[in-house]
Amino acid sequence: MRFTLRLPGPAVSGSRLHDNNRSGDDMKYALRRVPLALLIAGAVHVPASAAESGQISYPFGVNTVLNGLLPPPGHTQYFNYSLYYTANRFAGPDGGGAVPGFHLSVVAETPRVVHTWGATLGPFSLSSSAIVPIVRLHLSTPGGTGNRTSLGDVILEPFMIDYANASQTFFAFFSPSFAVPTGAYAVNRIANPGLNTYAFLPYLSTTWFPGRDWEISTTTLLELNSPNHATRYHSGALAVLDYLIGYSLDRRVQVGVQGTFLKQFTDDTQDGVKVGADGFRGQTVAIGPQLRVMWGPASGVVVKYQHEFAVRNRPQGDKLWVQFSFPL
Repeated sequence: MRFTLRLPGPAVSGSRLHDNNRSGDDMKYALRRVPLALLIAGAVHVPASAAESGQISYPFGVNTVLNGLLPPPGHTQYFNYSLYYTANRFAGPDGGGAVPGFHLSVVAETPRVVHTWGATLGPFSLSSSAIVPIVRLHLSTPGGTGNRTSLGDVILEPFMIDYANASQTFFAFFSPSFAVPTGAYAVNRIANPGLNTYAFLPYLSTTWFPGRDWEISTTTLLELNSPNHATRYHSGALAVLDYLIGYSLDRRVQVGVQGTFLKQFTDDTQDGVKVGADGFRGQTVAIGPQLRVMWGPASGVVVKYQHEFAVRNRPQGDKLWVQFSFPL
């Protein structure tokens, strides 16, 4: 399972902060041979284009904390994303349960380091990041049960272009990130922390402070996957929106409503042929509460819960995240 993670990027202190119709037998076969480095998301974290049993590289739902903020020039920030995800249902194209006996649980621990380089150009600066997930998967399907703990697919973000306005009320950055197949994968194994594909993950993150106590943050991402040559399966492209509307009770504590929306907009194919009548296009909507507590100007912890609904061609379940960050 892959992640493009970002975590609480805590506080703002003057500058930028310091997710062809098949028979039942065909589906069973697909679930056995396909890596379920599932959706962690996380960050997460965790996977998801409806493709290959609902797996994707981006841990949709992870980016709901000061999304547009990165360390100020010359500084380095550590982020950590912990995710627990459980799903007892794999939704089909009409939203009904499609895989009897399906159960998925994911535990992921994902460290991330972000460094902002010293050179600036007006309101712009440049940051780089690496994300290294460690994933524990348990997957039960009609084709069998599998467990696996190992490194997941690493996310590399070499060129994150940062922006902050003069009044320090709007922050944004663009990142053409990449997921690389470093995670454990075997074509005949049921549970695989790796996806055995490359992914291009361009995204834009923004944070706006419309008032002293309010935060509105978003991350908009596209995921474009390479084929899995071991299975000759090519997952379709998808778009993701993560968001937060937060209110600060005081200088340390913020509460908010956050969530994510995932929509696949091109078909899955195998051997160049469209999969299923609907291209096995995935969809997930999730929403839940979030609590952020700061213990320093650039250090804090976030706890959040996400309940999934309106799911198509993907696992449907619940996520619990614990995310923290501090300067190095």
